[in-house]
Amino acid sequence: MDPETPAHLEEEAFLRSFMGAERTLLRFILRYVPAINDARDVLQETLVTLWAKRAEYDESREFLPWACGIARHKVREFWRKQPRWAAFAHDDLMTLIDTRSEELGPQLALRREKLRDCLTKLPAHQRAMLERYYSEEEPVDVLALREGRSTEAIYKMLQRLRRALLECVERGIRSEGTTQGI
Repeated sequence: MDPETPAHLEEEAFLRSFMGAERTLLRFILRYVPAINDARDVLQETLVTLWAKRAEYDESREFLPWACGIARHKVREFWRKQPRWAAFAHDDLMTLIDTRSEELGPQLALRREKLRDCLTKLPAHQRAMLERYYSEEEPVDVLALREGRSTEAIYKMLQRLRRALLECVERGIRSEGTTQGI
């Protein structure tokens, strides 16, 4: 951190980077710890460590790669400490996951693109429901109250929407494949 800049301004800048990276860090951690609650625990430990090491952060470098490096260490710690994850606690697995993620990158990017296209085709009400459930993490019982429906009805609606989106994405990918061969 720059000794010329007042501490409160440095902390504010760090906090902006910190908060802006949170969702990306969670997605990064989910690559190695697919159970969402466990991944959130690792994220919390990562964020605590980032804050504690904020004075070590070099502002001339990008924040996210530095934060991901710390998250990798926290994932390894988590693997070692949790008995059910202990079998994963070796660097070869992390390297394998990284390699496979790179290999699948183009396919996953295409799937994300098709999913965005499919989401735009949904009625606004259904998109809003998915947004509240997945992005805002609104519980089903709260969605049910908001919609005036039973929780079972909301679960079924979410299931139908997921199925429809999956079919739409698959159709989009198939059509992409046929147009590329032309």
